[in-house]
Amino acid sequence: MSVRSLLAIVIIALDACTIVTEQSWSNCNTNDEAVIPLVVSSHDTLNLYLDSSMVMEMSTPVDYHAARHVLYAFDNYNKRLLTYHLGTKGLVYPDSIHHVKMNTKQKVSYMRYFSPDSLILYTYGGARLFYYALNSDKTYKSVAFINPDAPRLKGNGAAHPFANAASPMLFLGGRIIGAGFLLGEKEGEDASTRTIFSEMDLSSSNVGHHIPYSQVYWEHNWGGSHMRTPYTVYNEQKKEIILSLPVDHNIQIVDSSWKTRELYAGSRKSVCITSLELSKNSKRILDPEVALSYYTLMSSYRNIIYDKYHDRYYRILELFPDLDYEKVKKIKEDGVFMGKQTMLIAFDKKFNYLGENLLPDGLALDNFFVTPDGLHFLNANNKDQNIAQYVQFKIDI
Repeated sequence: MSVRSLLAIVIIALDACTIVTEQSWSNCNTNDEAVIPLVVSSHDTLNLYLDSSMVMEMSTPVDYHAARHVLYAFDNYNKRLLTYHLGTKGLVYPDSIHHVKMNTKQKVSYMRYFSPDSLILYTYGGARLFYYALNSDKTYKSVAFINPDAPRLKGNGAAHPFANAASPMLFLGGRIIGAGFLLGEKEGEDASTRTIFSEMDLSSSNVGHHIPYSQVYWEHNWGGSHMRTPYTVYNEQKKEIILSLPVDHNIQIVDSSWKTRELYAGSRKSVCITSLELSKNSKRILDPEVALSYYTLMSSYRNIIYDKYHDRYYRILELFPDLDYEKVKKIKEDGVFMGKQTMLIAFDKKFNYLGENLLPDGLALDNFFVTPDGLHFLNANNKDQNIAQYVQFKIDI
């Protein structure tokens, strides 16, 4: 599908009265390497038993531990920690279910299990970390990335962490680091102050902010939400954070002193990612449906995954289906949109290209974990309310 056709359907989706006030711009990859078909095979589906109170959602926090081959899952509705040993054949029942007595109504978006006396839970609302001891059933410490009583300084574009499996919180000795984003687009903002990473010094509770968006974001309107979401992973051996941004074909590699270098880590297919034909000051951008429609109709990058068991990286590209203009127009008139296709791109430890291929539809890309056996994504199309299904993918290189 051409960029012109795509923009036309986006403008139709906004409404007929929308006045186009900005020329769109397309970020097209120019790499002329041949596409290498990646061999991706799906294997045994992992089936986890869910009782009548448990709902495994796309955003349910999970934490995999290879040493014990255990998956921890946090039940947000009932504030419970479920422990699954994954070596069991067939339907896997939780070995234990522990009620967590948290004094908060905020939803937990991220979890790390360190030991029975150190479970760390993060709530995006309030940007707060809770340190919980399972053996004594109490919160023994909490720290926040923001001070709700402090006035926000004019021009401050620093975001607090939006932590989940695709953008994990990092616990590095006396430092805690998380990536996040602010909603909206603003004409004339200082792009260098719209930072992605927050770093907390535990000894002082001071919070610093680092790394603005890459330069492709410094101009044009990218919708202010979905296309601003950062995706990160940490290579513990190299002490490097890898940052993937939806609009950028490149990734940024961030070292321990916050120095960055940029590498091409995009598809070898021809991909263009095009900005909105709306000015940043347009009130239409405040409508969530406008941003969602734009995101749904535009190719974009997301997860960057490090497979430490094979010393490889995987990046996910969501591709809008390649349709001609008349077919796109008919889809719009029928009120039905096709979902974006999920492309998995593989790289070696130095980000040399290894290949790419499509994954099946219906995967919850924010709910996944990596084991020595492969990548495991939650099956969002599963209709059995008593089972959470994780589809296992092996990449043969």
